[in-house]
Amino acid sequence: MENDNLERQMQAVYTSWFVNYEPFNGQMPMNWQKTDIYTIANIIYGAPFSSKLFNTDGIGIPIIRIRDLKDQSFVTYTTEKHPKGYLIRPGDIVVGMDGEFRPYIWGNTQAWLNQRVYIFESKNENDKAFVLLSIKPLLNLIEQTQVGTTVIHIGKKDFDTFEIILPERKILDDFGTITTPMINQIVNNRLENKRLAALRDSLLPKLMSGELDVSEIEL
Repeated sequence: MENDNLERQMQAVYTSWFVNYEPFNGQMPMNWQKTDIYTIANIIYGAPFSSKLFNTDGIGIPIIRIRDLKDQSFVTYTTEKHPKGYLIRPGDIVVGMDGEFRPYIWGNTQAWLNQRVYIFESKNENDKAFVLLSIKPLLNLIEQTQVGTTVIHIGKKDFDTFEIILPERKILDDFGTITTPMINQIVNNRLENKRLAALRDSLLPKLMSGELDVSEIEL
């Protein structure tokens, strides 16, 4: 709930500043430039890990597939160390290349990025929210234009068409000052939720079996 509220706040500020231009008398400043997405972000593609080395026994390092993005949970692991492998980190902006094109703020620990999953890496750490909220409508537009297709895909040729309006550096820094703490709080909340869930899952069987006695704990 708190994370939903933080994301709505970030979106509201972004819309006010970069869509409605409310702090600029309702008009886009003349010195803002149209440019491509690569001006502010690097796009990192997942590697083609071998599915033959996948396991669900927790052996090796978690690997993130498209199906894992929504819940940001670790289901599949691999012992493979791919030469082009990338370890997704807390706070990365990650998107799947098939199905629904939704950008997610990664809120779990490190894991390998599998093929068909990619990251928009902000070139300036302070611009992460700007990158996230700039690509969101662009991804949605691609998704809407492919309605009716059995399985929709997105790729480099689509990213090459992504254009944004780039504000001056000071405006980006001011926006980052507001939104970077929100991004960090979202990530921290998700990491804490994962930690508490893991603690619950480890303690519950002991409570159910009677191995752990809490009868004398005073609340």
